[in-house]
Amino acid sequence: MRNKALLLIVAALLLAVGTVTAGSNMGFKITIPLIAGYANYVSLPYRNSYTNAASLLADVPNASSVQRWDNATGTFQSYTGRGTNFPVIEGEGYIINVNTSGTWVVVGSDDPSFAVPLIAGYANYVSIPYNTTATNATTLFAQVPNVSSVQRWDNPTGTFQSYTGRGTNFPVTPGESIIVNVNTTCTWIPPHY
Repeated sequence: MRNKALLLIVAALLLAVGTVTAGSNMGFKITIPLIAGYANYVSLPYRNSYTNAASLLADVPNASSVQRWDNATGTFQSYTGRGTNFPVIEGEGYIINVNTSGTWVVVGSDDPSFAVPLIAGYANYVSIPYNTTATNATTLFAQVPNVSSVQRWDNPTGTFQSYTGRGTNFPVTPGESIIVNVNTTCTWIPPHY
């Protein structure tokens, strides 16, 4: 009788836990196309093995440079084997230039509780989680607090696409970083599946 009561309690607890939505930190492996002659805006998994620009540059086939936007100084930092060997920061998007077009396989996992810092008055280059629920600019725009615009670089047209509640409703593509502008400095925990 006691075992039966214990089993009923365990079953009730499992049922209660089953209704709680747990954040996903699933692993990812994605192949990112890189085009020579263009700035490739890339998004890394929040948890990855890269520690700095040198480790990122060494892993990307035919890479000539890796760049990041540094909001603290309001400048781009570039690493070509020389220059600033900047740290790779969780949630930050990067620009990679390659000598020859090809693909790059990236592995890592999500950090479901990570809050992406967004600074007002600057372009925030953001890594979008690979398991994002945002499918396009409209859904992304609705998810980010204090947002004024979301943008992406479109390699085929060689232009920025911008969405401010109006504009190009571009697709949100895993592996591609997005530029987010906000009216007020805040943090954002990206929704994901």
